[in-house]
Amino acid sequence: MIRLPRAVSWTVAILLAVVFVLIGASKLGTPSAMRWGARFARWGYPAGTERVVGVLEIVGGIGLLVPKGRRAAAAMLIAIMIGALLTHLFHAEGSRVIPPLILGALAALITIDSRR
Repeated sequence: MIRLPRAVSWTVAILLAVVFVLIGASKLGTPSAMRWGARFARWGYPAGTERVVGVLEIVGGIGLLVPKGRRAAAAMLIAIMIGALLTHLFHAEGSRVIPPLILGALAALITIDSRR
């Protein structure tokens, strides 16, 4: 375990929270939600999976802002990013693996922070 400076820990948490809340919201009620639905269908996921993932991303993003729940939220987001990474690799979408790698790595940074 490492101990990140408090400013770094909060900066990463806030950045990830904003990103995941925005990405999650785009899977729910925005015009891009239909595109997300089509992508998930093309990848072979059941209808509505994009909404479940979107809600989990929003909950995880908000959870990053709660110090006692930060590690659990980051771990959940890592799991989602592993799923995204594997989906893109399985469907030969090489250029799409970069965002889940970066976001997952930042979430991993939060989970290994020894600050409680």
